Amino acid sequence: MVDWTKTFKAEYDFGRKFLAKESNFAEDWQPLVRKLHQLMSDEGFDAGRAQALSDLRKKVKQGESTLLGHKTVTEDKGILRAVGGWTDAADGVLDSRTKSRAATLKLLRHVYLLNKSGNRKVWLLSLPQDFHDWPTDDLHARAATEIAARHLLRSDNELFSDEDKKNLASATQHALAWCQKAGIVLANAANGISGKPGEKNVAAVNLVKRWFGDPGASVVDLAGFIATLSTGFKAIIAMLNKGHFVLTDWVPLRTASVQNDVDYLYSEAFTFRSRAEGMDTVYIERSFFAHDAGGVVHGHKNWVRILVHELTHLVCGTDDVNIGKARYAHYGIGPHAGFPGSAAVRNADSWAFFAADCAGVLTEGERNHALKII
Repeated sequence: MVDWTKTFKAEYDFGRKFLAKESNFAEDWQPLVRKLHQLMSDEGFDAGRAQALSDLRKKVKQGESTLLGHKTVTEDKGILRAVGGWTDAADGVLDSRTKSRAATLKLLRHVYLLNKSGNRKVWLLSLPQDFHDWPTDDLHARAATEIAARHLLRSDNELFSDEDKKNLASATQHALAWCQKAGIVLANAANGISGKPGEKNVAAVNLVKRWFGDPGASVVDLAGFIATLSTGFKAIIAMLNKGHFVLTDWVPLRTASVQNDVDYLYSEAFTFRSRAEGMDTVYIERSFFAHDAGGVVHGHKNWVRILVHELTHLVCGTDDVNIGKARYAHYGIGPHAGFPGSAAVRNADSWAFFAADCAGVLTEGERNHALKII
């Protein structure tokens, strides 16, 4: 079974510790190691120091200097030379600390800043598929010899393709835009529910009622829903604007065999509620880019929906409310006596489809499908 304490943050913190002492690396690597350590702040990656990742991707292929520049080497040699673990005979055995330093460089070599537009900064770890666990754990478990370590350190079959990276960057930008549109609607709804006239205010209140207002909901109930939603979407926007948001898969799940773990592996995505991990991370899994014929929205719109859904879990502590069945839109999330507003306002997919509606991206058919009464 997967050890759920083995979060991305745990790997991040471990690696950061091993970068702290640059003298443990080859002399020509020490300036870059210093920059990499500065990149890894207490709160997460620092976008202002992202160049260090590009420099790392060049440095791992850089061999001995010549009159014409540097020889090109394989990445395993570059990394092992950096940590003092390379032997020409390849008959060495790496000690624990050498493996840990190598694992940290390998981890960072596959971290990317997907976009940097204003405050919109999204990080992606696309670890090669040859890894069965986070680099630190995998090197300790499967690299008893230098040859075994070389295999993992030179692997380059990244999980996410260049096209995936573009799509994840775009989806995150649109997720932020949906949340911003939701914030505008909720500000108008707050005015409307307090009695301020205006077509925008009335329309905004009706939009909130559509997704959260069961027939028994009072004005006081609706005002409470509006306040909860407004606070939540503001918190999501603020979190995204800090620039530390990370996307990755949960690497230890890759070899899942227990059914509960397999279910997570083949989910679209998941995260830890209420920022319990201590780092803003969403895990992108096997079904994220898959076409679900039974889904309500598809393609890019669904990728954005998934991210907003997960962000409400991560930041706002929402649930996948189970009344009759887990309340995903394909099952039906129309508010009614059997699924009251008090439940809908805790339900992640209700938040996500509300945000999509605020952004004006739902067709009438998609909206009606999601609002089924069950």
